[in-house]
Amino acid sequence: MLPVLLTVLIVFLNLGGVASILLEFGHGERGPGVSSLVILLALDAVGFWLLRRLREPG
Repeated sequence: MLPVLLTVLIVFLNLGGVASILLEFGHGERGPGVSSLVILLALDAVGFWLLRRLREPG
């Protein structure tokens, strides 16, 4: 059950993050857009690492 919830959380995180990045770059705000991209990538890395740890046996 926990891997499914984590997968849903990662999907919604990516949808919101991509929307935020597109809006920031659309307004010409490069600094906040790049920082949002870095935060999104870091949270994705942590989420996928946790997902892999949950799916490993033992």
